[in-house]
Amino acid sequence: MSDSIYRALKGLSRKENINHNTHSNLPNQFEIKVYFTYLTSIIVAIIVAFLWQLTQLEPFKLTSLILLMLGYIGIIIHPAVVFFLRRKEIKDSIKNPLAVLYNNAKMNDCFDKKYMGFLHSKSLDDLEFTLLEVKAEKTAFEKRTALLVGSIERVGFAPGVLALLISLDKLNEIELDWVLSIAYAIPILYFFGAFSHILATKMNRHIAIIELVIEKKKHTRVNSE
Repeated sequence: MSDSIYRALKGLSRKENINHNTHSNLPNQFEIKVYFTYLTSIIVAIIVAFLWQLTQLEPFKLTSLILLMLGYIGIIIHPAVVFFLRRKEIKDSIKNPLAVLYNNAKMNDCFDKKYMGFLHSKSLDDLEFTLLEVKAEKTAFEKRTALLVGSIERVGFAPGVLALLISLDKLNEIELDWVLSIAYAIPILYFFGAFSHILATKMNRHIAIIELVIEKKKHTRVNSE
């Protein structure tokens, strides 16, 4: 049954995450937690902005803009923070970039082989049907993501930062108009786009594994004939 194949793919994804955290020199899920800190700041800023609109109290306006600005600052300096925390890994990658990439590839080797052995025990028809469904879902997911955040990925944070700076420049008379709405919306869309790309990348690996198993089963069938 295909159900066991889907359970195996979900299990493989979970093992990959655990393995990555185990071999990282940073605390468990550190980068994700840091990203969620920025995202939380922006979400709270949006909530406070609604309170500001309901009450028209100036403290809410100032608090919302400060939280939004902190979220933007965190996102912008995040690469520098990660660079500092991963300085040893980066130093090693400069000495031998391919070695680091091969080590990353090696991390999932044992899990992939284990799950490939399990998938090889499944029928060729089930594997091919699962591959069809996973590819279709990935394509649909990527199209939905592109419709929502495609333009944001091309222009980046610049419109949001510009809108925030314009709003801060007119702090006394600012209202929650379309300019400020851009500043609130862009980080949320950016986070969603980045998360979607991570999911699509993981699905590509799993698709490649299923394709390899199918190819091996077909080769075995031909040889047996």
